[in-house]
Amino acid sequence: MKTTVVVGYDQTPHSEVALEQAAREAATRGATLNVVTAFRRPDASGSAPSPQDTDPEDTARKTAGAVAQHGVDRVRERHPQVQATPYALVGPAGKIIAQAAHSADLLVLGSRGQGGFTGLQVGSTSMRALADACCPVLVVRGEPDVTHERIVAAVDIDDYCEPVLDFAFAEASRRGVRITVIHVWDEPWIVSYGQQDPGITDDIALIERERDDRLSALIQSVQRRYPEVQSFHEVAAGSAGRLLVEAAERADLIVTGARRHGEGRHGMQIGPVTQTLLHYAACPIAVVPLP
Repeated sequence: MKTTVVVGYDQTPHSEVALEQAAREAATRGATLNVVTAFRRPDASGSAPSPQDTDPEDTARKTAGAVAQHGVDRVRERHPQVQATPYALVGPAGKIIAQAAHSADLLVLGSRGQGGFTGLQVGSTSMRALADACCPVLVVRGEPDVTHERIVAAVDIDDYCEPVLDFAFAEASRRGVRITVIHVWDEPWIVSYGQQDPGITDDIALIERERDDRLSALIQSVQRRYPEVQSFHEVAAGSAGRLLVEAAERADLIVTGARRHGEGRHGMQIGPVTQTLLHYAACPIAVVPLP
């Protein structure tokens, strides 16, 4: 079955980066690409237009359509094998882009900034689209200065994490790169207590070995579907946000998960660790919905 990649595009520099990455993803997946430009319905207040006046909404739609078509033209120039279609949709950009990707396999968004702890900020449109998205979302940065030929998957083995592993291994297979799976044991109180009471050092080491074994078993179950992917794993203890941001400095992509909203609501709950990655990770971030 044909897969679909959706990208939010408005001709800004960060959306140009997203467009290029979305085209690459569509090409490697053999997917169609939907280029979505959102526009607001013009304010209806004020005097009524005369018969000869142009309909403001029609003008806004045509302008947005031209922007989306410009994106499609750029894709066709650089990636002629990709089937791309423009869409101009009315409504708040983040919500509309997420809705357009409800049945897609991947949504690609751009983010402002240059990365690092100097203050990269994900724009409100991208955050809203993330919060409303039902499919995996790839948030891209500017073009990297260097590639690492590595994907990092951040997993919580105490929760259902197979979708994160499956997405990360599939992406590593398509790109022909290796993967490192990281589980951060975020229990600072027990590590701190162990430093004060050396008598429980062996107990802490036992817990770490048990977690390493569990992580290894999870990876092996997914690795069987992707035997061509070279994989590594590690269990770390400490601040998950800090450790994963550091890991992102040595990766081309970091993959994490976010729980879906309950009670029939669309979208994902973006937790504090994922928010930290979105704001400070130096590489692109893929957020995968979890049950």
